[in-house]
Amino acid sequence: MARPIHLPDSKLPHVGTTIFTEMSALAAECGALNLSQGFPDFDPPMALRQAVTAAMNEGKNQYAPMAGDVGLRTWIAEDTEHRTQRHYDVNSEITVGAGASSLLFAAIQAWVHPGDEVIVLAPAYDLYQPAIQLAGGSLVVVPLGGTDYHLDLEAIASALTASTRMLILNVPNNPTGSGWSYEDFEALHRLVQDTDIILLSDEVYGPLQHDGRTALSLSSHPALSQRALVAASFGKILHATGWKIGYLLGPSELMSEVRKVHQYDVFSTGAPLQAGIASFLKSPEGKDHLGGLPAFYQGKRDRLLSGLNGSHWNWTPAESGYFQVLDYGRFDDRDDRQVVQEWCRKGAQDGVALIPLSPFYPNGIPEGHSTHRIRVCFAKNEATLDEGIRRLLLLSNPS
Repeated sequence: MARPIHLPDSKLPHVGTTIFTEMSALAAECGALNLSQGFPDFDPPMALRQAVTAAMNEGKNQYAPMAGDVGLRTWIAEDTEHRTQRHYDVNSEITVGAGASSLLFAAIQAWVHPGDEVIVLAPAYDLYQPAIQLAGGSLVVVPLGGTDYHLDLEAIASALTASTRMLILNVPNNPTGSGWSYEDFEALHRLVQDTDIILLSDEVYGPLQHDGRTALSLSSHPALSQRALVAASFGKILHATGWKIGYLLGPSELMSEVRKVHQYDVFSTGAPLQAGIASFLKSPEGKDHLGGLPAFYQGKRDRLLSGLNGSHWNWTPAESGYFQVLDYGRFDDRDDRQVVQEWCRKGAQDGVALIPLSPFYPNGIPEGHSTHRIRVCFAKNEATLDEGIRRLLLLSNPS
């Protein structure tokens, strides 16, 4: 009999299945309504699907360039300059990848060395911690404000050391939908201007602003953009998360190292998708689609919150993105992981899958932050939202 192989220790001993996968799987198992994982239940625009099909029929089916389809990169450069007044070179400062997640991961692997400290602002998207750990970096968690999830600049300043290599920002924040102001950028600049800290800005929900807010990007700040890598997602703005097409912006001296990782990881992705997206975005239909996004998603947020008015749920309306945080502390005092599993297991009739907020805190929920909050995805059609409201109201009135 062959000797059993002796495996080395895991590089990620404390990492299991993500909470998003866990709750979506439980929703499928129980037949519950899935308001957990962040994907729409409606299709991308017809004109976009037609553009992708046309690209396939035109032979765009082999490898795209490593940096991305040149037509798509050209659109990205023009759109970014229009929105932020920051010019990025098409050839050396824009890279298209398999969703923003692949490029965020590549940026961390490229620029974080063993022993480097990386600051993340919690609650934080769960990709950052394992990527930092694989790079040999040391995670430093700084909480956002406990009530509104806005920046705590004093806490960031206290966390900075000579070993701080990178500060990861999520603008706007996932899971909370909290936003930034240009004054925040100015204050951040004063904190880092005499350092060598690299900023990694995850801006995948950036265009989805509510209540007339202006979409802000680190690219719009002349000084910060010189030390920043900025990630964005077509999946989020085109209702096509399964296509996994995103991009990264940054000065060539930062981007060149990211591409070294990117070319041996993803290399390139979805050639007909990239070509079709470029064609769509340049069309009148594409321009109308982008222009209508803020009102489209604000309408869904408002439909959800209007339906919950008068209930025992508590909330502050999301400022951006397509997630809403709800607080259940007025009708249940149990652990957030426990309640979301119980609520999901109510099954096809009344069950609903939600995301607890505790997994977004790598070091546990700090003092001053509610322990009774969950995240709802409202990127759903009207029938799904209305059924979700019915089930959420049932949960808030236990009999």
